[in-house]
Amino acid sequence: MKTRLIEFSFASDVALVHPEDARQMGIDIESRLLIRRNGMPIAAFSPMISQDLVGKGEIGIPKSVANALKLSDGEEVSAEGVTASESLNIMAKKTQGMRLSREEIRKLIADMVSGLLDDAAIAEFVTLQSTVGMDDDEIHELIRAMVETGNKIEFPYPVYDEHSIGGVPGNSKVALLAVPTSVALGLKVPKTSSRAITSPSGTADTMEALANVSLTTEEIRNAVEKAGGTIAWTGRLNLAPADDIMVRIERRLLLDPPSQVVASILSKKVSLGISGLVIDLPVGNGTKLQSEREAENLAAMFVKQGGKFNMSIKALITFGGEPIGYTIGPNLEAIEALTALMKGEASQSLMDKAMYIAGALYEMAGKANIGEGEAHARDAFKSGRSYEKFKKILEMQGGNPEVKPEDIPVGEYSETIYSNKSGAVTFIDNRALTIISRLAGAPLDKAAGIKLYVKIGNRVKSGDPLFKIYSSSSYRLSEALAFANSVKEIEIGTMLLKVFP
Repeated sequence: MKTRLIEFSFASDVALVHPEDARQMGIDIESRLLIRRNGMPIAAFSPMISQDLVGKGEIGIPKSVANALKLSDGEEVSAEGVTASESLNIMAKKTQGMRLSREEIRKLIADMVSGLLDDAAIAEFVTLQSTVGMDDDEIHELIRAMVETGNKIEFPYPVYDEHSIGGVPGNSKVALLAVPTSVALGLKVPKTSSRAITSPSGTADTMEALANVSLTTEEIRNAVEKAGGTIAWTGRLNLAPADDIMVRIERRLLLDPPSQVVASILSKKVSLGISGLVIDLPVGNGTKLQSEREAENLAAMFVKQGGKFNMSIKALITFGGEPIGYTIGPNLEAIEALTALMKGEASQSLMDKAMYIAGALYEMAGKANIGEGEAHARDAFKSGRSYEKFKKILEMQGGNPEVKPEDIPVGEYSETIYSNKSGAVTFIDNRALTIISRLAGAPLDKAAGIKLYVKIGNRVKSGDPLFKIYSSSSYRLSEALAFANSVKEIEIGTMLLKVFP
């Protein structure tokens, strides 16, 4: 059969097939259309029957999808109708509250990665994790299956990493301080991270303002060997690809079941051969965890599952009641991080979190006694050793090691929000600031975001600036400003609340 590239785009992974071809392939309502090139499977689609848009012997594929698969118009491929009935039966078993075996979980993940499971089936699996749940053994087998269906990167020495479950705006810049500080202390840190999912910036987005983050496996190894660490994007490495598939579905469902949070993070870290991992679990308004007890339960899951893969894990339960530092958005956060590295000092929330993480990693490596790692980390940071290591990491990732904060662009359009009364800042709404930043264009518009002028506890006078919104688009700025004016993202309190009567 031959490919025919079409201009149409669909909400899901759809390919067009002529009705006569569909009959010959035995395609029915449960079928997926498996496409092979040179005998190797490259993708599976939900078949849509059409006799107007494709002829007999043609497979209609949207141009955007074909470009991603490197398929050209008129290319010879083979196609067959396949079903994932076994995986669907496995999920039906889980629906009834039954425990899944190793083989059943491996089958589910294999079908997911090969494309045999459509988005609806994957959504069902994610939802079942939230409604029915998974026990410790099932989570272990889920992580294992996710690792086995992707690539692995091996190092000839112990390597360490840190990861935050997110939920706090401004958090993506923490790694830009913690990683080079850990490297300055003598650790090897192949830090890999995703791009933003629902936040204004992910670690990879922020680092990309300064250097290339789309590294190959060999480039990762080389950078770790020569610079001591990396801050790279996972997308090009094909580590635990089932995770990327499920994250896409979780984003639509607005679901983040604990079992999948643990499996998502640990599958990537196991694939990297991480020896010791520090997990950041922020607790507070607008975060994924609303109480310390909830954080402790998740921490216990991480520690238990990490142990099953010979990975030491330390979970840090941190304050997430307001943004980290004073910036939100890729370029703005990169500016704050770079400024901090160059000066050897940072805002308290940014400095504390980064040094807690680097210190914990140093202790995990057995290079400092418990409780002493943070002091070593602060010394490395304040002395400039962290900055020197960061420059080497930038160089290895194709960035300019001599880049200055003023070299990083911010949105050309901006508006400042001012306080309408005097008092003390009593509350900062993380969710509202996240929405404003995203309305302004972040993370796709790297120059968009927010610069804060106040933190909780600061005193302000009427007319004082609270924060500034940046965007590269006047329209997006107006959308962000309209929302900002409709909510109380920063509350100012006074001693006198009300007079009665």
